[in-house]
Amino acid sequence: MQSTTVVMEDASFPYRLGSDCADEIVARLGELDASGYFVISDTTVAGLYGHDLTARIHKEAGPAVLLTHEEGEPHKGLATVSTLAEQALEHGADRRAIIVALGGGVTGNIAGLLASLLFRGTRLVHVPTTVVAMLDSVLSLKQAVNATYGKNLVGTFYQPVEVLADTAMLRTLPPREMRSGMGEVVKNALAIRPSMLDRMANVLEPSARYDDETLRWAIAESLAAKAAVTHADKRERGAGLVLEYGHTAGHAIEHASHGRVAHGAGVVVGMAIAAEVSRRLGHADAEFVAQHGELASAGGIPPTVPAHVDVARVKTWLSYDNKRGYLDSPQGHTPMVLLAGPGRVLHTGSLPLVPVPLALLEEVVDATAE
Repeated sequence: MQSTTVVMEDASFPYRLGSDCADEIVARLGELDASGYFVISDTTVAGLYGHDLTARIHKEAGPAVLLTHEEGEPHKGLATVSTLAEQALEHGADRRAIIVALGGGVTGNIAGLLASLLFRGTRLVHVPTTVVAMLDSVLSLKQAVNATYGKNLVGTFYQPVEVLADTAMLRTLPPREMRSGMGEVVKNALAIRPSMLDRMANVLEPSARYDDETLRWAIAESLAAKAAVTHADKRERGAGLVLEYGHTAGHAIEHASHGRVAHGAGVVVGMAIAAEVSRRLGHADAEFVAQHGELASAGGIPPTVPAHVDVARVKTWLSYDNKRGYLDSPQGHTPMVLLAGPGRVLHTGSLPLVPVPLALLEEVVDATAE
């Protein structure tokens, strides 16, 4: 496994990335000398990797227990965290225990919040199994779950002791999840690292079939992109807010779909909406808007709000975006990350946010619906 140190202000942790490296993952966990390992996964990942990994940890590293939760965004809430906490304590979790988050972004956030709360903080190791998790969610200190009024509204900041990623675990991903992950790579390229765009346009596959080399490249480039904006902003409240590009409408679409739209797919559509908003406000040109559509289609994601998603619900969730409060926005406006072109982020003062009239945003959402 190749190791990179992720640094965000005074927080740092190793990120180890490899292919077919399960032996090294178990060995690294053993070196952490835990009193017990509590592997958290959803029921699907448990069947694919959870039972085997837990058994290997138990045999080679120390006492290990697999705890599962139901799959999907509807189960990413405080009730799930509470249930898992009770189960971990029932199985003897103490202050020297390690929470192993085995799964995608949903599991990573659930397990991350659990680790931050047990004994007011016990150790957390991410073993991500999706592209989105490998190149996005595990690179953040944000640990949050959903509330009735939107995504990721209840949480805290908590760092892992390390990340252990194996691209072999991506081979069982359905195309939907692979496309979702590559959508986040496109976001990093457009918003932060435009040097990626030429290769990105060439490697994107509507079929969502990618080899290990391409995936390691995409993950490494995304690591560099995220580091560029979070090294001095670990809470992602300043420069790091640019990582929210596409998320205002993207989160609303994802939430309104009740989980039928994957996170990265929602972000891809959200970026197309943000680009059109920027054009209508006079910041971006039509070519930039078209570039969003071309990249989305190359990655197998139509840049439109799917027909099965209630557009009225999408517009309702726009008002509950998690970037509210960063700007003193006029009434009837919401803050958004907007670009004037690749890597050209618009700012209000020092913040990479622009107040956007909700009426305009809603018009663009309507125009983007299938």
